[in-house]
Amino acid sequence: MTLTTKSFAMACILSAGTALLCGQESPSMLTEADCASAKLGASIPVASIGEPVSAVTLNAPSWKPAAPPLPAYCSIDGSMAPIEAGGKAKPILFRVLLPASFSGRAAQLGGGGMNGVIPNLTGSQGVTTGLGLLQRGFATYGSDSGHSMASSDWGLSDESLKNLGYMQLKKTHDAALVLIQRAYGQKPTFNYFFGTSQGGREALTVAQRYPDDYNGIIANVPIVNFSSLMLAP
Repeated sequence: MTLTTKSFAMACILSAGTALLCGQESPSMLTEADCASAKLGASIPVASIGEPVSAVTLNAPSWKPAAPPLPAYCSIDGSMAPIEAGGKAKPILFRVLLPASFSGRAAQLGGGGMNGVIPNLTGSQGVTTGLGLLQRGFATYGSDSGHSMASSDWGLSDESLKNLGYMQLKKTHDAALVLIQRAYGQKPTFNYFFGTSQGGREALTVAQRYPDDYNGIIANVPIVNFSSLMLAP
């Protein structure tokens, strides 16, 4: 299933299982020297995040030299602290990959199962054949949705359940766009959401709740009746 949330500028083709092609400007470049806290920062203001968090902290960025088929890129991890007291609400752990040659496109990648881990941000996510997203100059980003599968007490937190349902999607998007702006001096010209299964449900969720954040959305085999599925024997 392919959903588009607004008309694409210029010629833009977006279809599952085929190439992703959009009109774009000359690529913006990022060097190893740019992949540093001095440029990308150690935190993000909470006012930049569209759903409530108490703090956003960033780890030191890590530069990954080109290792074919992957290009050189900068990887940065971050954590968004909950606002709920009591310890059951968990931080959202997120990651952003910033390619050395940025095409002006970005993609948020959905999770799978009950989430609990940051998705693989270097693959094609089944939405393109041939070159992967990083190879095409996409900045990619995603999160663990605010919990680890190693624990279960997060299920007793209203905030953590809302994060799984929808809030972590907006929080991760907003944090990633801040980092993309810091890295390249510009926000993405085109921003997408790609997801399968749980990620497919997330794709439908952002289409409903945050449509203005994306230029295109792909929802593959979305788990729509999620509550009923969890009650199945």
